[in-house]
Amino acid sequence: MDLLSLWDNFVSEIRSFFKEKGYIEVSTPVLLDFPNLDANVEPLSLYVKEREIKKKWLQTSPEYSMKKLLARYKRDIFQIAKVFRNNEWGKLHRTEFHMLEWYAINCDYRYLIEEIKQLLKRIFGFKKFEVVSVEEAFKRRFGSPIPEDEEGLKEILRREGINYEENEDWETLFYRAFIAVERDLGRDYPTFLINFPERLSALAKVREGYAERFELFIKGIEVANGWSEETNPEEVRRRLLRESERRNLPLDEEFIKAHEDMPECAGCSIGLDRLFMLWLGKDELITF
Repeated sequence: MDLLSLWDNFVSEIRSFFKEKGYIEVSTPVLLDFPNLDANVEPLSLYVKEREIKKKWLQTSPEYSMKKLLARYKRDIFQIAKVFRNNEWGKLHRTEFHMLEWYAINCDYRYLIEEIKQLLKRIFGFKKFEVVSVEEAFKRRFGSPIPEDEEGLKEILRREGINYEENEDWETLFYRAFIAVERDLGRDYPTFLINFPERLSALAKVREGYAERFELFIKGIEVANGWSEETNPEEVRRRLLRESERRNLPLDEEFIKAHEDMPECAGCSIGLDRLFMLWLGKDELITF
């Protein structure tokens, strides 16, 4: 079977999975008035002539638009979308790629983990999975708990010969170290990483100091990122404002306001190009 047919079958199987579970497929704008404010993702901007020249943004994920739909319709929804990220290249990265994103109402991140297990069993035939905390994964690789301060992380980076800048914050230093952790995850079978430190909560609910968030790794490659959604608009504002000010990017007030009507829910995104690559048994993204 040729590559185009394999991709078609692969995407069709994913669509069938979600439709059979009662999800509604949606389509949202790719071109946005405001950027996604993801801490480790750089958005792409462009200028559009609409009577006057306006600066717009290509979505780095359909999250904001889909959550606005959630607030209005309160239905389980999914989407396979094209997304765009600046400063991305290499064997596992592209500026433009396909993202599967979905939201389940009245559910939490644990429900999504079980749902992904069902999807992976169907597509890959996987029978075993591992669930491990971020703290435990860090200990396995470095032999110590996650340091609370920047200096502790710098000490680990120096010991491992990993370069860093002296003025980098805790989160940046953590992710520099965590690259070494990720390489070992999901080698034997898919691994779900849970119990993220509160400082890495993104827009996830936080309980008892940990974010209700997970990431999925297969053969050392991050494939999925999901969480129980924070629905308090003031808390969402606080987190996004911090990121907006740090990076001098505009804030989408309509997105924040949508949380006033947001149902309790959980959401997840999967990089489909990476999942397809793994399904084919390859170690780098496919070029059609």
